[in-house]
Amino acid sequence: MKLGIFDISERTVSKYIPRPTPNPQKRLSWKQFYLLHSETMVVSDTFSVYSSNFKEIFRVVFFLHVGTRQILHFDIHTNPTTRWIRKVLKFAIRKQVQSGKKMDYLLTDNDSIFGKRLTKYIERLGIKHKKTSLRSPWQNCYAERWIKTCRNEFLDHFIPINQYHLEKNLNEFIHFYNHHRTHLALNKDSPVPSPILKPPLHGKAKLVSTPVLGGLYHTYSYENVA
Repeated sequence: MKLGIFDISERTVSKYIPRPTPNPQKRLSWKQFYLLHSETMVVSDTFSVYSSNFKEIFRVVFFLHVGTRQILHFDIHTNPTTRWIRKVLKFAIRKQVQSGKKMDYLLTDNDSIFGKRLTKYIERLGIKHKKTSLRSPWQNCYAERWIKTCRNEFLDHFIPINQYHLEKNLNEFIHFYNHHRTHLALNKDSPVPSPILKPPLHGKAKLVSTPVLGGLYHTYSYENVA
């Protein structure tokens, strides 16, 4: 309704209009949001890695399934674009489908490579693109936690010579992370469930260790002894 008052700014009026207090019972917290959609939600983020001579900066993008903590796919680029992200996302969606799960939500931050063009592309695939609030990395906590894990358990012990060197070793670390690294949140299982290691019931066997990343980690298996 127009009142015919033109001397008062619309912003001034909106400033003094009382805002209704949100009902805490109807508001959905981020924790509840994650719990409700963990099986169909994938989070994504990027982080930077410097080359050994500090002349190149590699941007790593990854896609993590919240329910299992599995890294579905990753890729590396020195100048990432939205078109490149779309190609990487296709591989992540394919792996999610192969595991028997669908992707309903993709959660990212407000990086320019996750902009409007990517949102339109994702929505055409039937996926909802959720973004965190500005300066609120805690809302993408699973992605941020994995970046910390990757730095503490891998990158702090490794200096990449070039992009191929980084990609080769990061791929080895992610394979170890997905298939062998245990999580308390997963009842001490790995993102890709693995059988409990037991010695054979008959005959003799020895425990064999296989080095990962040049001996930074090891995997173990039993080998029959003749």
